[in-house]
Amino acid sequence: MTDPRGRHPFVVAAWMLVGAVVVATGVGILGGILSKSLVVDLVAMWPLFGVILLAGIIGWVRRRNKERRAGAILPLAVFTALVLAVAVHLGGWSQLPSAAARLTGSPAADLSAPTLLTVQIVGDLEVGPAPGRSGYRVDPILRGGLVGVPEAVETSVDGAIAVRIAAADAPSWYMFSGWKLGLSPDVGWRLVLNGKIDADLSSLQIESGAIAGSGAIVLGAPPPGGGNLVVAGEFHLTVPGETPVRVSGPADVPEDWLDTETGATAPAGAAGGDGWIIDVQGETRVTVVER
Repeated sequence: MTDPRGRHPFVVAAWMLVGAVVVATGVGILGGILSKSLVVDLVAMWPLFGVILLAGIIGWVRRRNKERRAGAILPLAVFTALVLAVAVHLGGWSQLPSAAARLTGSPAADLSAPTLLTVQIVGDLEVGPAPGRSGYRVDPILRGGLVGVPEAVETSVDGAIAVRIAAADAPSWYMFSGWKLGLSPDVGWRLVLNGKIDADLSSLQIESGAIAGSGAIVLGAPPPGGGNLVVAGEFHLTVPGETPVRVSGPADVPEDWLDTETGATAPAGAAGGDGWIIDVQGETRVTVVER
């Protein structure tokens, strides 16, 4: 069955798929769901579009006189090219222009023990381990936002290295919702972080930290001699069980923790010992749980 103008319904449906993908992509970019860098990557992938479209045109020409629904070959080729291009962009293919926004730091062997790392942004900040030789790396989160391309400045004073990562000036095409910060597990870190944070520090060597903003933090074992963490903002903090942890300031802690003059302590910390000392600043309460 065909429509009044003689087009097969399968062809109409195929072009509707193409329109849906174009509209969804445009809405995603304009609505901030996708980064504008997608547009730059799509332009850079014109050879991909060319090959797929050429294949679609050849298939349509060869079959147009045999089947009415052969007209769907071309729109399906366009649909495939668009979906594949968006998938390649979101997958972070290293050959795309958006890959230039990634930052790879100095080798872990060249950093000090510990190394002071400062990252303060108004956006999403995901922190976790990054295996490899580099001490740290930053990958933009490919969603729309106001955070620019990461740029690092390393300074050294008497062998102690400090790294500050900030957003460099960049065209609006290279603005993101935030960064993924990967840290080497082979380096001891002193962290100064600000943002909407999702940090899994359980497998990292954290000497100390000052973290502000909001989000979730997972701590691992404390360093020898104990570690200090200053927290300001609305955070959900997970600490290792059976570990001395002392908290001062406004915090919601597990029921079996013991009250102190300044806050609370985990049962394992009642007798003292080296562990985590967590100082909660401000009026916002921090939720502390054990894993």
